[in-house]
Amino acid sequence: MRRLYIVIAAAAGLYLDSVFFARVNISGIRPDAIMALTASLGVLLGMKKGALFGLIMGLVADVLYSPMVGLSAMGYMFAGLLGGAFYQKYYADNIIIPALVAAVGAIFKECVMAAACAAGGAKFGFFTVLGTYILPCALLSAAVCMLTHALMRRALAGQLKVEHAYERDSHAQGGVK
Repeated sequence: MRRLYIVIAAAAGLYLDSVFFARVNISGIRPDAIMALTASLGVLLGMKKGALFGLIMGLVADVLYSPMVGLSAMGYMFAGLLGGAFYQKYYADNIIIPALVAAVGAIFKECVMAAACAAGGAKFGFFTVLGTYILPCALLSAAVCMLTHALMRRALAGQLKVEHAYERDSHAQGGVK
């Protein structure tokens, strides 16, 4: 059941990024729904699963929308790893943690994209782009992540409790179950 929720959320994230936020944005600045979802799942599921989800979603997004395959995947995978650092921590239930992860991940991803564009010969002022696009995009991604994390935490609540109980029992019995 958990995989079904994740697949539905991934499809919704792709839709939001490619259709909805492409039409509904503020002066060309739009949140990154896939980043928000990756950060949330990293916090909820751990480093390995968060990074794997980010890598897969990044590759899908790159193949569908980007001429440079792999750059978004790297940014999303970073967000999944960073979110996983807060996995099963007492403060990870705080909605601010995944939002901060999404903001940092969005900044990282957009800086990687800017560096790739600069390496390809594009002329722009990095600090201008940072202030007018990257930081506002990161803030919007953090706001979307707050809603995303609340929804995903509720949707996965039953499965996460069962998984955590299994891990506790497994460790209590010496790793054999």
